[in-house]
Amino acid sequence: MPVTFALLLLLGQATADPCYDPQGRPQFCLPPVTQLAAVAASCPQACALSPGNHLGPGETCNGSLTLALGGSFLLTSVSLRFCTPGPPALILSAAWASGGPWRLLWHRPAWPGALGGPESVTFHSTPDPKATVVASHLRVEFGGQAGLAAAGLRGRCQCHGHAARCAARARPPRCHCRHHTTGPGCESCRPSHRDWPWRPATPRHPHPCLPCSCNQHARRCRFNSELFRLSGGRSGGVCERCRHHTAGRHCHYCQPGFWRDPSQPMSSRRACRACQCHPIGATGGTCNQTSGQCTCKLGVTGLTCNRCGPGYQQSRSPRMPCQRIPEATTTLATTPGAYSSDPQCQNYCNMSDTRVYMSLRRYCQQDYVLRAQVLASEAAGPAWRRLAVRQQEELAGGCRGVRAPTSSPRPEH
Repeated sequence: MPVTFALLLLLGQATADPCYDPQGRPQFCLPPVTQLAAVAASCPQACALSPGNHLGPGETCNGSLTLALGGSFLLTSVSLRFCTPGPPALILSAAWASGGPWRLLWHRPAWPGALGGPESVTFHSTPDPKATVVASHLRVEFGGQAGLAAAGLRGRCQCHGHAARCAARARPPRCHCRHHTTGPGCESCRPSHRDWPWRPATPRHPHPCLPCSCNQHARRCRFNSELFRLSGGRSGGVCERCRHHTAGRHCHYCQPGFWRDPSQPMSSRRACRACQCHPIGATGGTCNQTSGQCTCKLGVTGLTCNRCGPGYQQSRSPRMPCQRIPEATTTLATTPGAYSSDPQCQNYCNMSDTRVYMSLRRYCQQDYVLRAQVLASEAAGPAWRRLAVRQQEELAGGCRGVRAPTSSPRPEH
């Protein structure tokens, strides 16, 4: 039992994350301070030392030492030890890259006394976060000819407050990033967490990266500063490469050719269904995003435009798959003067005094076709009846001078 309890205690300590509080909320965290560089020389020689190297025989000091750290670090202290009492003056400078520009960290004037300064000197960085020293190169300049026996540099990885662990010996050093950040120094947000701009964590605010709202249809997004400004600082993420036939800034609607299935949540992989529009009956492959109704050709109906509507029948034409059902053939007889006194129109229509069989689709070469309702009928001769009609629809325009009659004779059967 004691062994089990000890194992559980060690497991709890190992799983505790300094970057999150006990409630699981993000908080500011830093990796531990470690030895970044250490050099040593045999007195009284001195030279421009490299980390981990020793001076060779016969080398002399030229008053300058440059240390390449192999990456960016937060410097905490620099320790120098001289073979004899230190030089009259000492200057520490740091740079982001080899060759500068160099930033002055510490300038110590000459110490009083004939022998110069103390044998050992240690520089400590200020605890103020605004005055932290971040450098990849360190330069030490000292006056006089005093020999430098050793130099030590301590610091921590630059993780911008988003990591508590770091592989300091890696080149470049890599932080074990938290708060959904990424990069060697946790200097950017993960591809799926770019709804807010990246910011370094501070003791007052951890500034974690927030996920984009993509309805589980995208694995990456990008930050748009203009959208973030227009939203009042609430959201600036734009989803990229939406999957499952979705589209939009948040992958919140369906692509053309698909429609929203109301029985599925938007986060479902089956939220968007294919339109399945008929290749002949529909005008295209797109449909209404809400109902799934395809856009049908004239005379075609159905959700997918797969059948002819009332009053239409199927044809063999792929351009007009449904055509209007022709009206029943009606028999109509009339006299030449019943419609118009224009002889040209009479000749054109080729009407006669005898019985005429008329098709509404081709009557008078489709120049003038009317649909009418018979209102009354009366005798107009031994073989004719006069009909009173009401015009209901004009199916085709006619030749000039033709007017619709209110009544016309019809032979009796």
